[in-house]
Amino acid sequence: MTNKGQMDDWSVPPNLNLDTEELNKADRRVHNDAFGFSSPVNILLAGNTGDGKSTLANAMLGVDLAATGIGSPVTRGIKCYRYPDKPINLFDTEGFEVLESERTVGAIRELIESRRRSLDSSQYIHIVWLCIAAPSKRLQQVHINIVNLCSQLEIPVVAVVTKSYLEDDASKAFLKVVMESLSSADGVIPVLAKEKYFGKFRVAPFGKVELLDATLELIPEACQAALRFAQVADFNRRIEAAKNVVNTMSIAALGLSLPASFVPGGHAGLLIPLEMRMISQINKSLAIASKEEERAAIAKGTIGVVMATVGGKLIFTETMKVIPFVGQIASMIVGGAIAGVVVKIFGSAYISTIVDMKRSGKALTAGAIIDAITSVLSGQQNFAADAIRFIEGVTKRR
Repeated sequence: MTNKGQMDDWSVPPNLNLDTEELNKADRRVHNDAFGFSSPVNILLAGNTGDGKSTLANAMLGVDLAATGIGSPVTRGIKCYRYPDKPINLFDTEGFEVLESERTVGAIRELIESRRRSLDSSQYIHIVWLCIAAPSKRLQQVHINIVNLCSQLEIPVVAVVTKSYLEDDASKAFLKVVMESLSSADGVIPVLAKEKYFGKFRVAPFGKVELLDATLELIPEACQAALRFAQVADFNRRIEAAKNVVNTMSIAALGLSLPASFVPGGHAGLLIPLEMRMISQINKSLAIASKEEERAAIAKGTIGVVMATVGGKLIFTETMKVIPFVGQIASMIVGGAIAGVVVKIFGSAYISTIVDMKRSGKALTAGAIIDAITSVLSGQQNFAADAIRFIEGVTKRR
């Protein structure tokens, strides 16, 4: 690879410490400032078995109800599914064909009211997604009763007309019936969560972003960040979250205790694990799974590329221009600002690389990512200029 010599220059100490208080502090800042969720979002999924609840959950939130097992029963006919890597709780009703209509509505009422009695608002049911399968052309009394119940209890409810892959007159007529019969709902949104094929003819998914937008407007502000983080329906929103991670990590790097002068091996001991933490957080934002050894390989394999692109001396010289009273500032503060520039350059290039690779369907292997970042940074000094302007703005605000 073209950056082999540079990687050797920026050698990694054999006793590299990935768990320091400084790194943990930077991680916590990203979690608090970039992700920003203090409360999970609790969504109640209601609908018949086969009406597309599991497919909808997977398309909107990247979770598979069928793969999570039976869930934890929380009341009659309702189970709760929790996910350790996502700030969401899904409450799934048994199909209406299993329970009598009145019992179904009673179970939902019991769940909503029991959780409302908690002093902790993070326990509340924040919204109901009522799934009604379009091909069934069947609106049941229980659908109407659930919407009326939510209206009575002031719980937002969106009627999601799932499997809406047909646009014939009968389907349009059914949608009109749903909208008129469920007029007290907070929205009626046709959704095709998963592409549908008719021979060689493909119907593309649609309605997911509309459902996400409507949900974000309806749920409490305290849990909106959790939904933005957990959702997989709108990749552009996830890209913005990833950029926020980079900005936040760059600011966090300003406070790191780094010497001012860059020497081979001297900063790899902190910059590489810092980049590894950032890769992990960016991958969370983009809903990408990764292993620590892969993150380490990417960080080790690209730090030389970043330094060769902008040059350690260039970063040092330009950073001096944006820090006031440089003669009176300790070298660790100067080093922190330089680290902020390096982190911003690397993070921006990493996001650009991952987004391009995902959209083109390329495998996200460590080697392919390193090669792609090398190509992205090659001859592009604007990364350095943008990073320095960012750090300059932050420095002036401090």
